[in-house]
Amino acid sequence: MDVCRLVNSPEPAVTSSVFPTRVRPVPAGAGSNGLRPSVSSPCIRVCELNAEEQCLGCGRTRAEIGAWSLVSDRVKQSIVEASRERLASLLSNGAHRSGEGQPGGGAKSGFTLVELLVVISIIGVLVALLLPAVQAAREAARRLQCVNNLKQMGIGFHNYHSLYNRFPFGGAGSVSETSAAIRARWRPSWGTVLLPFIEQQAIYEEMDLRLPYIDPVNHVAGARTIPIYLCPSAPKTVMARPNGDTPNSTVLFGRTDYGGNYGERGLRCYPNLNCQNNYSEQGDLSGGGRGVLLFGSERQIGLVDITDGSSNTVVLGEAPEGLHSIWVGHRNLFDQSTPINTRTANSSRWPSCHTVFKSRQGNFCDFGQEFHSYHTGGSLFLFGDGSARFVEEQTEPQVLAALLSRRGGEVVTD
Repeated sequence: MDVCRLVNSPEPAVTSSVFPTRVRPVPAGAGSNGLRPSVSSPCIRVCELNAEEQCLGCGRTRAEIGAWSLVSDRVKQSIVEASRERLASLLSNGAHRSGEGQPGGGAKSGFTLVELLVVISIIGVLVALLLPAVQAAREAARRLQCVNNLKQMGIGFHNYHSLYNRFPFGGAGSVSETSAAIRARWRPSWGTVLLPFIEQQAIYEEMDLRLPYIDPVNHVAGARTIPIYLCPSAPKTVMARPNGDTPNSTVLFGRTDYGGNYGERGLRCYPNLNCQNNYSEQGDLSGGGRGVLLFGSERQIGLVDITDGSSNTVVLGEAPEGLHSIWVGHRNLFDQSTPINTRTANSSRWPSCHTVFKSRQGNFCDFGQEFHSYHTGGSLFLFGDGSARFVEEQTEPQVLAALLSRRGGEVVTD
């Protein structure tokens, strides 16, 4: 509704909702003699007033509007001109926009389909850029946790050495499972005797070391999960597995992603297959291990025996999902015959020599395991000085063989 108008003016009638208003009827502006004044009032019929009882258009009070006929023509003309300037100022400041505050009035805001697609595309690009960085950061954190696991075990090994003046045996017993008499000699591995030195005394006391680890007495304790024995980057689909020597067994044992260094076999002349074999293949193993953790029938190794230097000799390495990767088992040892993370033709990592590379069974793979990891580009190893270091998979086989031997006389530099 038009509420304030300038007579004989091109400006349109405007309505304001900026100020609180009260609508008042006002005189039409005729003089007391009933004649039309020489200058018409800028307000006709109804004027919208603000809280101060002033007209939003001309700025006069209600009383001044009613006394229009009493003022001179010169004053009237000045009021009209002032009203025009006032309305023009209000319009230029946007206070009186047509349809403002009215239902359906004014321009509608929102996204167009093109704008929405552009925003989605930008978000997709940002995700594509950030996701690899997030994944890399998560893998870096997992790798750091794996380093911490190895260092904690390194402290345990050195505490054991401080008490007994030697490192623990790798595994007690025999590599053969052909008779019950030999199986009865299977004793727990380094993973068992290390328990009291890595704050797992309670699990250690559950076991009877006078009996084989496959004895029912040791099943409950042997099935427990030891967090420090698990690499965060390795798959967690299988937390327990049967003993590799009894694949049909329904008894599951706690998994480990780390194995002891028994030495190397044929690695110095890899990929030649028939260059070196210093190990007995039947019955008890007899003194062939070049590493640090040997079978119980062989003597235990101390720092005095590591003439290559403890910082140049591997004690433990990664080998998740190996054929004998149970922490309680006597065959969780490694005699490396291939480079780290060696792949087969179908690009699958080596879970074991037995199932992946049939031509290397027997002389080169009787333990059925090789050092490997799920870290990109190499594997982590614990060294005799307690340090944990990353060894790249491009490392020359001869260099890796030197790291796996305790007294080969080699000089290894970074």
